[in-house]
Amino acid sequence: MKPEITKLLTLAFARYLDEHKNSPDPKNSYLSYDFDFIKTHHWSLFGREIIEYELNELTNILNRWCNDLRRWHTWNKILKIYDEKDSWKIQKEFVVGLVNHCLIEPSSIRDRFTYVATNSFHQVRLSSENNYKDYLEGDPKSSNKKPKRLIRKMKEHRLSQIISAWVESKPFLESHASINDEPYKKATHDYRNRISHALPPQLEIGITPAVTRQVVQATQLVKQVDGTYREESISGKLSVSYQFAVEHPISLDESWQLNLQQFQLARKCYNQFLDLLELKVKSIPKK
Repeated sequence: MKPEITKLLTLAFARYLDEHKNSPDPKNSYLSYDFDFIKTHHWSLFGREIIEYELNELTNILNRWCNDLRRWHTWNKILKIYDEKDSWKIQKEFVVGLVNHCLIEPSSIRDRFTYVATNSFHQVRLSSENNYKDYLEGDPKSSNKKPKRLIRKMKEHRLSQIISAWVESKPFLESHASINDEPYKKATHDYRNRISHALPPQLEIGITPAVTRQVVQATQLVKQVDGTYREESISGKLSVSYQFAVEHPISLDESWQLNLQQFQLARKCYNQFLDLLELKVKSIPKK
């Protein structure tokens, strides 16, 4: 690395450390790991261990996201000190990976809530209901069958089927559905899907040129009686259409605000999940 770049990055990181001491946003306290309410009940085989381990990991993930948002927020302030050229060098070294993680987290955390809540409430029902079977949709029904792979919608439907009979589950399910919704995906240019499966938009600097290919209804120009032409569909025929577009970069400040909103939704969902879990655990006999 060139000496001038080393000097630039060293000074930028020193400024970051100094600024980061000032309690950056979000100002939420870290979530605790106090799940003692799980330990005082008679669980089915490994039920307590499953829930306790997965709750700890879910809490780790949310606490890390909170910390990453704070780091990102501080870097946004530091980048404003520099011109575009130096800002880009600093961003590549310290910020891009951080932002990538945060922008895909709403999609990831929604899936993780589905996974953890499904396992937790399945174990609650196993431990509290005599006629509840240890079966989840997707399990093989015979020895010569393989497990069925479920897409996101199917997994979320399965979770709903497990807990929707409980009136108290409605706030949690509504909160869960609000995470990574269509407005967020549109505002961030569908960043999560595109960075995972295609090409993502740029961050802060640089445009993304793209040619999109679509199969569309075929049309033709038909002459009208007044001498003009009108585009009309050709029945039963399709054609390939290519369109060129230029996409502007995602603003680091704006995307941070959007991501913070998603984080707050996830925190709300976490608290509602924990409240519902604690309530339903009470139906399991105590030791």
